[in-house]
Amino acid sequence: MHLTFQENQKGLSFDTLLGPYLKDATAITVTDPYIRLFYQMRNFMEFLETVVKHKAPDEEVSVHLVTTEDEFKGEQQKENFEKMKESASSVGVNFTWELDSTGTIHARHIVTDHGWKISLDRGLDIFQRYELNDAFTFANRLQQYRPCKAFEVTFIKQKPNRAEG
Repeated sequence: MHLTFQENQKGLSFDTLLGPYLKDATAITVTDPYIRLFYQMRNFMEFLETVVKHKAPDEEVSVHLVTTEDEFKGEQQKENFEKMKESASSVGVNFTWELDSTGTIHARHIVTDHGWKISLDRGLDIFQRYELNDAFTFANRLQQYRPCKAFEVTFIKQKPNRAEG
C-alpha cells in the first residue's frame, strides 16, 4: 500500500500511520540517517511512545536504530540515546542503536520481525516546525494538530523474520 500526504495536511500521527503495523512486533529496526538534531530525536522518542502504546504491558519489544553520528554534537547525541534507552527499559522496550560510519545509508525505513517494511521517504521527520517549548499549544503534545510536510510512505508485507523458540 502506498500513501501520499500533502504539505500542511493535518490529522496525522505516528499512532494512526504506523501503530497498526507495529502492533504484535517483538523486534523493530529503524534506519534513518537523520536522528541527530534535538527535534529529530524528539520525533524518535514519539515513535518509541507509539511502540509502547501498541504493545501489551507485559510484552518486551526490541527497537534498534541505525543512524549517523552528528559531526558537531556526537557526544550529546549519544547521551540522548542513553537517556532514551534508560527510559524505554522502564516500559518494556529494549532500545539499542548503532552509528553507521560508512556514510552510505540514505534510505529511511522501519522493518518489523512480523513481516512489515515501512518505507518513509522523509523518515520520521514528517511534521512542519512547531513550538517545542510552548506547553499551551496542542500541536506540541498531539501530533494530529501539527501540519505535516509533503511525504510518501509505502507498506510492504514481507516474510516474517522471527526466531522460533
